[in-house]
Amino acid sequence: MNNKKSEKNVDCFVLMVKFKEDGDFAEYGIKGIKTEDKGIEEIETALTSTDAWFYITESEFYDIVTVEMNVNPAETINQLRKTSTIAIERAVPLDSVVSSPVESVIKDILKLASQKIDKNESFTVQCQLKDEGLRGLDSIISPDKLINQISGELYDKLNLEYHNKNTDWIIQIEELGEDTGIAVCRPDEILMK
Repeated sequence: MNNKKSEKNVDCFVLMVKFKEDGDFAEYGIKGIKTEDKGIEEIETALTSTDAWFYITESEFYDIVTVEMNVNPAETINQLRKTSTIAIERAVPLDSVVSSPVESVIKDILKLASQKIDKNESFTVQCQLKDEGLRGLDSIISPDKLINQISGELYDKLNLEYHNKNTDWIIQIEELGEDTGIAVCRPDEILMK
C-alpha cells in the first residue's frame, strides 16, 4: 500500500475490493489463474467501460485491493453489480485510510460518524481483520473488543444507538496491512456477491 495516508476528498475516492478465497474457477472453464488476478481483471473490465480514471493498488493481503478513482464509489459499485464477476466477493467505499493503531481508527470513526450519522439513526459495526486483531498502543485488540469499544464510544460521545440488525448505517473496518480502511455507509452502499 502507498505510504501516504489520505482521507477521502472531493477529487479522489477509494473502494476496497475483497476477492473470494477459494479461487477455483474450473466450473467456469478457467484454469491456472489466481483469484487476485481474475478479480483485478474483473475490476478493470467493469471500469474500462466507463469514463472513470482509476488506479488499483494491491494490499499486503493477496485477496484485497484498493481502487482509487475519480468517480463516486456508488457508481462503481453499480457498475460491478451489473458486471458478471466470479472472483469479487465484496466492495466497500472507504471514507478514509489510517494507520492501524486502534487509537487512530477510533478517532477517525468518531469524526466520520459525527459528520454522517444523525442523532435519530442507528448503526452497527463490522470488523474484517486478519490474524488476531488490530494493535493498540499497549496491546492487540480482538475484533469483538474493537466492536464493543467503538460502539461504546459512539454511544457515550455522540449519543448514537447501536443495532446489530436493521440498522441505518454500517461502520465497516477493513484491515489493509499496516493501514486500516474505514467506511461509514448505508447498507445498500456495500456490494456483496
